[in-house]
Amino acid sequence: MLGSVLKSKFLPLILVVIGLVLGYAILNSGKQKPSGYEKKKTKRLRTVQTSPLVKGSIVPYWHAAGVVMPAESVKINAQVSGNISSVNPLAIPGGILTKGQWLATLDTKDLTIALASQMAQLEQAQANYKLALADQVLAQEELQLLNSSDGLNINEALVLREPQLTVAKAKISVAHNNVDRAKLNLSRAKIYMPFDGKVITKQIGRGSKVSTNTPLFSVINTNTYWIETKIPHKFLALLDKQQAIELSQPRLWGEGIHRQAKFVSILPELDDKDRQVKVLLAIEQPQNEQAGLPQVFINDFLNVKLKGKPIKKAWTIKHSWLQPDNTIWVVDKHKTLQKRAVEVLFKGRDVIYVRTKIMSGDRALAEKPGIASVGLAVRTRKDITSSIKPTDNEKLKVKTDNQNESPQQSSGAN
Repeated sequence: MLGSVLKSKFLPLILVVIGLVLGYAILNSGKQKPSGYEKKKTKRLRTVQTSPLVKGSIVPYWHAAGVVMPAESVKINAQVSGNISSVNPLAIPGGILTKGQWLATLDTKDLTIALASQMAQLEQAQANYKLALADQVLAQEELQLLNSSDGLNINEALVLREPQLTVAKAKISVAHNNVDRAKLNLSRAKIYMPFDGKVITKQIGRGSKVSTNTPLFSVINTNTYWIETKIPHKFLALLDKQQAIELSQPRLWGEGIHRQAKFVSILPELDDKDRQVKVLLAIEQPQNEQAGLPQVFINDFLNVKLKGKPIKKAWTIKHSWLQPDNTIWVVDKHKTLQKRAVEVLFKGRDVIYVRTKIMSGDRALAEKPGIASVGLAVRTRKDITSSIKPTDNEKLKVKTDNQNESPQQSSGAN
């Protein structure tokens, strides 16, 4: 009974004391600092990715593509009329023949008869000429008798039958020409391959009736193929026409397998779509398997790598580094952002060659500048990796990052 009275009497006082203690503790907690607190107020720096700048005598490249076409494609037509008597068994589509090898033969009976007829006419013309000469001898004797008589006005040319001799000579010339033509027609009865090549199409067979200009075969020259490609106007001045051009087709030939082509000419017309310059290249022995090179076929689509003339003292930058005002951002040796004006020499597909004044210690800003200003202090990812001591599990990753920062020599535009 007494204990309950004491509790009810002193309970408010106890609660007041506890509240004062808690209030005092709360008020003093903001003024106290944790033990060991020595954090210094520092300014946070932006972390950026940089890349080395490469300078040197650089050979620019231009990567293009083109379709292979025949350098010589010929339709062989009949030059005389007649019936096809025989066809070379090798003269089939895809057949390989050498220059001078026969393709087909016409029946020569009519042509042989025509030649014999023309030779007979030649003999007749020659005989007529001999008769005219004999008549002239008689006329000379008669003229001598007439000259013994004075006062006669005689045309000696007519008496000596000179016009008749002229006509006889002309007929001999015409007869000779007719014989030569008949011989030529007889020789044309056999059709020959005009060059080393392949037969594309065959349009006749034994017994076919052909006349002048009837198409017989379509053939192409396999010694040389052409490939047409395109380059921009700016690369035309840099193009080294003496250098071999590299051809490739990784999907069909395999990686690292190439063939060479050589420069032929600059075509006179621009491409209708992109207004680029057309270049004609030649591929020698495109189907020679013995050389250990991949075969090239008509209508093949090949990658073309053209070399330019060396550019001396040029810097190589990426397209993403070039700003609209022809400048690039760099991080200088003081770890601040700076701008460097550049003179663009040539823009390749992947890299750009420029002239600029790069200071010692400059590294290109290899990311979008975003909100940046000249003189802004930054730190690079390379600085971060070098300031942190990696654990055993992290060493491999840091080594890879450092390798990505090492300078890489660039041989040209891709």
